[in-house]
Amino acid sequence: MGAAITIGALRAHIFVAALAFLLDRALEKKLKAAGVPMSSAQALEALRTIHVVDIRVGAEIRRGVTAGNHQARQILAALGISDREPLQAQSSTKMAA
Repeated sequence: MGAAITIGALRAHIFVAALAFLLDRALEKKLKAAGVPMSSAQALEALRTIHVVDIRVGAEIRRGVTAGNHQARQILAALGISDREPLQAQSSTKMAA
């Protein structure tokens, strides 16, 4: 029984690794096709400049997404992503005072 769990975990790991590899290659192809001169690793690092923020306005919490740096905006354009509307915060969400 223990071997079946180990084999299942191994298969899951291989699946996730293969999926990550395919997504990495797809990102690099999109960037190259759009003329964005960076690797997928560089693109992912640039995308870290985009943040979801919650802002308290009176009793209401509003959620927004920062624009990120120039490279991040270039990457989003290359991927055809123009809408930066975040998922709405649930009404039960509480921010620390």
